[in-house]
Amino acid sequence: MEKKKKIVFICGMYGGKRDMFLIKKVLKSFDVIYFDYDFGLRESISDYAKKLKTFIKNLKLQKDEKIGIIGVSAGGVIADYYLKFLGKNKVDKFVSICSPLHGTYLAKLGFLFFGKRKGLKELHQKSPLIKKLTKSRLKNIKSKSFWCYFDPLVPGQSAKGENSEHTLFFVHWIVQLWPPLIYKVKKFFEEDG
Repeated sequence: MEKKKKIVFICGMYGGKRDMFLIKKVLKSFDVIYFDYDFGLRESISDYAKKLKTFIKNLKLQKDEKIGIIGVSAGGVIADYYLKFLGKNKVDKFVSICSPLHGTYLAKLGFLFFGKRKGLKELHQKSPLIKKLTKSRLKNIKSKSFWCYFDPLVPGQSAKGENSEHTLFFVHWIVQLWPPLIYKVKKFFEEDG
């Protein structure tokens, strides 16, 4: 029996394991694994990326085994940081879904609702973290970023990353439960190369 390829799922702010329900169901030929972190974004994005590095190391992958990553919203930014600065040698494919890869002006408004959160503050369009991420490119990783111009939390082209595809969706909080998008994610992971 062939071993299933592992895909690490990283939810967005105030998401959770439940957010990967449809992804796990549609991508049933893969081993979808939940990365558990403080999704309240109290720590810095780089701190979460370091925890992701440890998490992937603890998967005890075979020497040449490669995994995929799916990051939704802030989870995509955590993955992007990890892949660009902390170690990508075990990852061959990365999907970001409505992730503020170029930041979002709404991050500052988040303080009104959630208080001071280091990770949330870093998601602002002009933060040093976003500037650092946008200056760097992914290398040797096949990636796909899904974005929506009308996304209420990550509007315009804020989520447009490398190899991007526009998707029409209006409810940021449940985009990972939208079947047409998840089938596109499945197709991406099933492609060779």
